[in-house]
Amino acid sequence: MENQFKPFHETYKAVMYSMVYAMVYPNPATDKWRLLAIPLLLLTMLPMSVIALLDSLRCWNEANYLEVLRHIAMFGPFLCGILKMCFMYHRRVEAKAIIDTINEDYASYNYFPEKYQTFIRAYIENTKIYHRVWYFCVLLILSAFVMTTTLYNTYEYMFRSEPKRHMIYDIRLPNKAAGVELETPYFEILYMYMLYVALIFYLNFTGYDCFMITAVNHACLRIELFCKHLDDAMEFKGEELRRRMRTAISEQCETFKLIDACQSTFNGNLGMVYLAVTTELCINLFLMTEGYEFDYKFTAFSIGTILHVFVPCRIAEKMKNVCEESSTMIYCCGWEEMYDLSVRRYIPFMLARAQYPATLKAFGILTYDMMLFASTVKTAYSLYTILKRQQT
Repeated sequence: MENQFKPFHETYKAVMYSMVYAMVYPNPATDKWRLLAIPLLLLTMLPMSVIALLDSLRCWNEANYLEVLRHIAMFGPFLCGILKMCFMYHRRVEAKAIIDTINEDYASYNYFPEKYQTFIRAYIENTKIYHRVWYFCVLLILSAFVMTTTLYNTYEYMFRSEPKRHMIYDIRLPNKAAGVELETPYFEILYMYMLYVALIFYLNFTGYDCFMITAVNHACLRIELFCKHLDDAMEFKGEELRRRMRTAISEQCETFKLIDACQSTFNGNLGMVYLAVTTELCINLFLMTEGYEFDYKFTAFSIGTILHVFVPCRIAEKMKNVCEESSTMIYCCGWEEMYDLSVRRYIPFMLARAQYPATLKAFGILTYDMMLFASTVKTAYSLYTILKRQQT
């Protein structure tokens, strides 16, 4: 019979393809190729970065600070996307260990009893739901800039005698008069180039972040599974009981090794996300209220930015809660009815380890949870009020 639990690259095919094309999939066979491809990709992004920098300098010299903030708000996420590739390459060994652990676990789950398999299937489906939320987050931003602009241009050319051109991202070419970027061939070149940049943005922000969601949610699954194994072990006696106890303890240790690997792999990215989201929210609030009034692009961008920090905070909070609940599950497994001294010696150690909640930290300092999410939004609003007061 065909195995119902398949490896990572078959269970989460969309995530795998996004990681491969974004050059963040930790395959040792492609390490040298990615080491060459990442700098080449940086070179392809360089022209847009230079154009944006020169346009920002022009706006600064003209005291048009709103345009400077707009450039910062829009190009910050693309820089973060490049940094994600660098983070993943730097931590490729730990990331590969996470994928290997997932593959080994899924292979072993095919031999678990049906009651376990039902629970595991529910967890995998839950992971895919998180993936869909994240896809929606990224597509929300892209649709506001790419899809709506494409629809506007299509409508203009189909129903207007003198069609007006719309750019995905409004930017002036250096040493050119205003409006030249909307003329042929500059418009066509810039439009296709911005589509390429948007594609890179989509791949980086779906592949890397969905992998993080998968890894953390799998750690939650393992925590609950070793608690269930411990609970089932209490139904046996003698050597079989001790063997199952050793298996549960081994699974607990391996689970915390997986959590440590997640911390090492995503530590830098989580710190970058916190700084970027705080800055982006502050700037977007200022642009919407003081500069561009209601703008659907910046509104969608703000919602996507909030989701960018909400999703990792939510999944990290889930892991923290599951780890805290595991101590209760261990204590309630029925050990008090066992008179085997080895069992009574094992349980306190498992309880002691479970009472240290598993967390994800940014830069090893900031703990990701829903409290951090609320704090991030508050900090962004505080920075916005300071910026607003400076303007007045």
